[in-house]
Amino acid sequence: MSSQPLARTILDIPLALYRTTQGKVVAMYGLCPHRYFPLAKGKVEGDALVCGYHGFVFEADGKCSAIPSQGTGAGFCQPTYRIEERGPLCWIWMGDAAACDPSLIPPYADFGLGEPGWRYSSQNHFIVKARAQLIIDNLMDLTHLPYLHYHVAGGEAMKSMPMREEQREESYRLIRTGKLPWGGFHDLLWGAENRYEGLADWESITDFYGPEFIRTNMPLFTRIPGHEEVPAALGHLHILHGITPETANSTHYFGFANRNFRLDDPALDAFQLESDKKIRQQDIDAVEAIEPHVDAAARVQQELLAKSDAPAVKVRRQIALMMEAEA
Repeated sequence: MSSQPLARTILDIPLALYRTTQGKVVAMYGLCPHRYFPLAKGKVEGDALVCGYHGFVFEADGKCSAIPSQGTGAGFCQPTYRIEERGPLCWIWMGDAAACDPSLIPPYADFGLGEPGWRYSSQNHFIVKARAQLIIDNLMDLTHLPYLHYHVAGGEAMKSMPMREEQREESYRLIRTGKLPWGGFHDLLWGAENRYEGLADWESITDFYGPEFIRTNMPLFTRIPGHEEVPAALGHLHILHGITPETANSTHYFGFANRNFRLDDPALDAFQLESDKKIRQQDIDAVEAIEPHVDAAARVQQELLAKSDAPAVKVRRQIALMMEAEA
């Protein structure tokens, strides 16, 4: 985030975000109280945000410190929202600041973020014209892989595979197990020199930390044909999904990855980014095709649920309970 204000809408609330001279992130209500001009169209001066319409000045705590036309400030405080910046991510709390609990932020150790021996890459951001729940449903049911992401090797294994679940304190975890042949996609990811013959045993882990954050991963190998132990070169690649509602029917979708192999490899960074963007765009195309029909279709027929939908249904219930508790 630069020193210039950035416009964001979260939960239907317009925001202006910027950094102070000390690098602290400020999230301020995004409309000037004078004429409701977007504050993100203004500029940052020192630690304050200056409206680009009439020059009203708002300090980092929201206090209006100057109204140029009358040579005074005002007994007015623009709403601000609490931000927790941890590593490459900023977590915003849109509710009552006194109720903010930073311990609810997902544990980075689960996916190596900020840990030595890991590489953070593939940052991307989409605005999806669909409700956040459709993205969550998509991530909790991976049987769509061989159809929607047909270009990814091994997707056929996702059609039907054993699943087990764990209700952890940190997350609801879903573990799928299966066998996987080597494919061309794996040459690009792990290197052709690490190719194996036959079928490897692997796990696919999905962690639902809350409606705002989900972790998936490329296969975690547990057994490789011809090897007593899994070679370190066939390391872990965690795919992280930040899901932030913009409005009731649009969503900020943030993506990035973290890996513990080929740590200094810009070519792999570039491949990961393009591959990740392609896969996410396929998901986005699907949920945006669904969004216009969800409410009307639900009035015509009951949703048909398959066995593979059980994790998504469980997560929907968890979200409903969280919303009830918040209310």
